[in-house]
Amino acid sequence: MAAFALLFVASPANAHYLWISVDREPAKNVGTNIYFEEAPHPGDGSYLNHFLGKSDVWIRTIEHPNPTPIRAVEMKQRDKRWMRTALPSADEFSVDAYGKFGVYSYGQTKVLLHYYARTLSVDSHDAMHELGRAEQMDLDLLPHDEGDQFEFTLLWLGKPVAGRMVFVRGEDGFRKNTKTDASGRIQLQRPPNGDLTLRSSVEFSTPGKEAGEHYEKVRHNITLVLPKSAAADGP
Repeated sequence: MAAFALLFVASPANAHYLWISVDREPAKNVGTNIYFEEAPHPGDGSYLNHFLGKSDVWIRTIEHPNPTPIRAVEMKQRDKRWMRTALPSADEFSVDAYGKFGVYSYGQTKVLLHYYARTLSVDSHDAMHELGRAEQMDLDLLPHDEGDQFEFTLLWLGKPVAGRMVFVRGEDGFRKNTKTDASGRIQLQRPPNGDLTLRSSVEFSTPGKEAGEHYEKVRHNITLVLPKSAAADGP
């Protein structure tokens, strides 16, 4: 199985994240593609070596809701580099991934980084309810829809996390940066078109040692990609 993560660089605007995107179009990159870039698109993949052969990737479907481990392989195309797994066998699915990057220095502070990524493709409220929770992952963004409204709950070890930033992006310049409320939730109106992407994190001042290197903090990061058809009919 393959591992993936998010890497922060000097400027937050240039941060790389783990993204999962499923493409069924023959003219494009057919498969479940996993990118380690600023957005869910292929890039130079310069840090993939940190994660190859070290992480977990799963597919869940309505018929098979228990996480099924799958393998990812390295892909190269000219100056682009990313990972790919097989296509999900069903039209409605969640693909989830987890990987540990290791220790990274932010100035004088060393942080142990963990990363989680999801893509959730569903066509109904019921399917979103069935596949919305990735219980095998410590950090999750749980989606819920009602009519033209989306609600997302940030969960750490199954419990809501309040006061954490969630960054939401969509088509036509849609942007929303907001904090989770006391119940760990954010709400937003469904964008009229295009995919929706979200990212968030939790952080703990827990010192320790990883692979012989000391760190002062631990940070867990998550991304979620919702294709434009996600639960468009509501409950």
